[in-house]
Amino acid sequence: MLVAAASAALLAGCGGTTRSGRALFAQDCDACHTISGADSPSHQGGDLLRLRLPRPVLLQFMREMPVHPRPDDAQLQRIADYILGAQRRAR
Repeated sequence: MLVAAASAALLAGCGGTTRSGRALFAQDCDACHTISGADSPSHQGGDLLRLRLPRPVLLQFMREMPVHPRPDDAQLQRIADYILGAQRRAR
């Protein structure tokens, strides 16, 4: 019971639950980008499935995107994991 209370306090201090890269992409990226392998005229940022960037470059581009509130570094890492994983599966 003490462990559960400590875990709840820790999560509350970190903003609650940890969202998956997929959920974060849906929240922060999919207004402008797709990850389906097909460009869409309604997503002016283009499709990211065929984009091949090294992780550090992808993260730098992600930090420059006009998203508010800006995802923190841990969230950006999870989004990058999601994008890179989808790219690996598409090969």
